[in-house]
Amino acid sequence: MIPDDPAPNPTSRPSGDTAVPDGGPERPSRGRFLVMVLAVAFAAVGLVSLAAILVTAFLQGTVWPGFVLASYFCLPIAFLLMVSLLIGSAVARRRS
Repeated sequence: MIPDDPAPNPTSRPSGDTAVPDGGPERPSRGRFLVMVLAVAFAAVGLVSLAAILVTAFLQGTVWPGFVLASYFCLPIAFLLMVSLLIGSAVARRRS
């Protein structure tokens, strides 16, 4: 070994090795993916209904009760789904 050369790193892989290590990110399961999609969908519906309520109130119109119900139910459901995803990922990370 020449003094100017860097020492070989025992943890480095050869440049041709493209395998994902065991601790790498995994694809979410179907159930987890479904919960993610549902959370985003509920949040989007809730935010659109909230925007419709605000626009209707700004225009001094009568707010359709469906918008109010969608905001009351969709936003908390989306929040609970997102919290469940966070708890599930924390539990899965703790197991590994």
